[in-house]
Formats: sequence, C-alpha cells, structure tokens
Amino acid sequence: MLSILALFLSMAGADTLTFTVEEAIDFALENNPEIAQLMIAYEKSEAQVGQAVSNFYPSVTASGYFAYITDVPVIEFDSIPIPFGSNENYGLRVSLQQVLFTWGKLYDAYRISDLASDIAEMSLVRKQQEIRYSVTDAFYGVLVLEEYTKQARASLEQLGRFAASVETRFKAGLVSRFDLLRAQVQVENIKPQVIQAENTLNLAREGFKLLLGMELDTEFSLAGEIRMIEEDFSLQQLIDDAVQNRVELKNLKKTVKIAQLSQAIARRANLPSVVGGATYERTKPFSITGDEWGSSLTFNLGFELPLFTGFNNLYKSREAGLVLKEARLGLENLERAIVVEVKTAYLTYLAAKEAIDAAEKNVGQAREAFNIIETRYKSGLATNLEVLDTELAYRQAQVNYLTALKNYNTALAEIYKAIGKED
Repeated sequence: MLSILALFLSMAGADTLTFTVEEAIDFALENNPEIAQLMIAYEKSEAQVGQAVSNFYPSVTASGYFAYITDVPVIEFDSIPIPFGSNENYGLRVSLQQVLFTWGKLYDAYRISDLASDIAEMSLVRKQQEIRYSVTDAFYGVLVLEEYTKQARASLEQLGRFAASVETRFKAGLVSRFDLLRAQVQVENIKPQVIQAENTLNLAREGFKLLLGMELDTEFSLAGEIRMIEEDFSLQQLIDDAVQNRVELKNLKKTVKIAQLSQAIARRANLPSVVGGATYERTKPFSITGDEWGSSLTFNLGFELPLFTGFNNLYKSREAGLVLKEARLGLENLERAIVVEVKTAYLTYLAAKEAIDAAEKNVGQAREAFNIIETRYKSGLATNLEVLDTELAYRQAQVNYLTALKNYNTALAEIYKAIGKED
C-alpha cells in the first residue's frame, strides 16, 4: 500500500510513473479491472449469504385500510332500527410469520450460499496470483524489448556511420563499388528490424498499461534490472504444494459440497414444512352493531405439503445427482491437469536455467571475439566491416542473455502460479 501511495505522489509531481516490478504488481492488484470485477462478484456473494440468513428470521408485515359504506344494512328489532356496520370503517393489522421446521432445507441453502461466497473469494485470490505472474512476465518483457530496441538503434547508427565512411572512401577511390553497395545494403536490411522493434515495444507498453489498469495516456518508465534468483525445487514437493494450495481445487471441492447439499434439498422437497405465526388486528367498528375500536390477537400453526408438482421435484433431484457426478469428475480431471501444469512449469524452469548458462557463456565468447578482432584491426589484419560484424554479434549475444534472464524469471513466476503461491 505504501508503494501505491508513493506512486500517486510521484504522479502528482510529475507526468511519468516509475515502477519497480514489486510496485507494478501492487499497482495492478489495486487497479486491474478484472480484479475489480471479481471484487464486485465477491461482494454480491456476501449479499446472497445475507439473504440466506434472512430466511431464519420471522417476517413481519403491517397493513391498514379505510372504507366508507354509503348504505349500511339496518334491521328492526322491537321497532328499534339496528344498523349492521358503520359508514366509516378502519382497520390495522400486524402479522408475524416464522418458518419452524423444513427438514434442514433452509440451513442447507444457507450453507450453499456460504460456500458460494468462499468460492468467489478464492476466485479473487486466484486472479491476484495470475496478475502477479502476468505483470512479472510483462515487466521483464518490456525491459528486454527496451534493451533490444536500444541495441537495434545503436546498430543502425553505427552501420550508417560505417556506410558514410565507405562512401567517402569510395569517392576517394580507396574502395570498390561492391564494398559501398555491401555497406548500404546492410543499413537498409537493419532498418525494418528497428521499425519492428520499436513497434513491438510500443505495443508491449500499451499492453502493460492495460494490464495494470492505468490510463492509456499515462507515461511510465521501468526501474530495475533483470537478474537471476536461484531457487532449488523438488518436483514432488511442487506437486504436493499445488494439490494443497491451488484455489481451483479448493473451489471444486466446495462445488462438490454444494452439489451434495443441493441434492439433499431436492430429495426433501416433498416433505412438509411447518409454519407458525401471529396476527394482531385493531378495527373500527369492532362489532357488527357497535361503533367502537376493538382489537384481537390470533395465533396460527400450519403446514405445507406438496402433493403433486408434475414430477418437477423428481427431475430436480435427478439433475442435482448429475451435477454432483459432474463436479466429482471435474475435480479428478483438474487434479491431473494441475500435476501436468506443475511438471511443465518445472521443466520449463530447468530449460530456462540451462539457457542462461549457455547465453552467459556466449556473451563471454562474443566479447573475447570482439577483443581479438579489435586487436587485429589495430594491427591492420582485419577490415572495418569485420570489426562491425563482430561488434553486432557481441550486442546480439547481450540481448540473447537478457532474453534468457527474462525467460528464467517468467518460468519462475509460472512455477509460483502453478503451485498457488500467494506472493
């Protein structure tokens, strides 16, 4: 949270945001639109839990009325007229109803809503894990593309200077037209690479903004370097951690439990429900012949038993059984898929680790080759073009090494995501 505050303070004082990889992850967790949507879904599930709890409480309703009767029936008793009612009629009623017994159906419905809320919360946690991986991958990807673009521009500038030098020497009659054309062709060949690198970098930066939930007109820069963090993993331990920690497995287990509860509710749908209640009523006139206020209190106890629903409850029970079977199959399939995912991430990590060693060795060899050709050039034993080619190869080796480091960090983040690591 402190890093997010620091970013907003820097935004207030400057037009460009600067991110480390940790700050970028924190910013994304606060602003990514997918996380915001899942947060709303979680809050909705909490509201549904509240709705389920409300079924345990009594319902209280109030109603009132006023009625004016123009012609009130009148009878005579010993020549005395007695009206049956009153022109003005008032009434006030308060009723309370409480479900007393439903064979556990209300409680199971509450448990279903509570499990659904847990699933929504865990889905939010999983999305945060995925965002951590995606931001890490995108962060290092942009860093590599920035370095690659910088190297491509430098190569173009160097080839341009070399081509200009060759042209000057050609005009002086010191080199052949073939040498001039060769230098000019090299310049034209690298121009599309520079354009492609710049375009790829711009697209990656826009994607990075979208991933973090930034405004698309916001400028940013990345701070930090790609480095190798040594980790020692055991494949079996990774698999065990994934089976224990993966949110999807936890959620599917809760889904199985929801299906079991739904099946239990469906099987008890034909059993009677017992309801009790009380009604307080105050009316005027209270009696047929009087014109006074009066009140009464009525208690009631009843039951509701579905006798025939067109086999609707039967088919609901069958559907609930199939949903349960489907959830159990899904759980088994997911466990196998997660094991494969962990193995794939582990093997990718090992390959990326080996690639770093190879790329680092290649950088050393390219540097040595450049030093040799530079010494030969100073002794007049190598051409300017040979020096240029060797230097370009050295720069490419450096870019390849950065790419290998990026792939390593991505593979490491993939392992963390595969085992469900929180942070």
